[in-house]
Amino acid sequence: MNENLFASFAAPSMMGLPIVVLIVMFPSVLFPTPSRLINNRLISIQQWLIQLTSKQMLATHNQKGRTWALMLMSLILFIGSTNLLGLLPHSFTPTTQLSMNLGMAIPLWAGTVITGFRYKTKVSLAHFLPQG
Repeated sequence: MNENLFASFAAPSMMGLPIVVLIVMFPSVLFPTPSRLINNRLISIQQWLIQLTSKQMLATHNQKGRTWALMLMSLILFIGSTNLLGLLPHSFTPTTQLSMNLGMAIPLWAGTVITGFRYKTKVSLAHFLPQG
């Protein structure tokens, strides 16, 4: 039994390190970087899956729009790995916190708005006009 009522809300740790840090960093071990001229099967399959996923995700964009592929794929992997933390018992998913949501959403939103105003000013300003 617990020593007090709030012990279940304490952050779990192992050898002085928070377990959440270890769990979030664990997927980086699953994606090794190749150090040889000829890759093994695991690295070849991972590279093929990453290329296939980015190709399917950005098939409708031109070459200039594909520069966002690495950032989008890393953001999706980060959000997916932190949401998988919610499957652990007695844990809190970090992406449900408003500070983390706003910390990820506002820079991406501001970047797309600024990019839109920079390259297509007339189209971006047309959104402020009424449709009637």
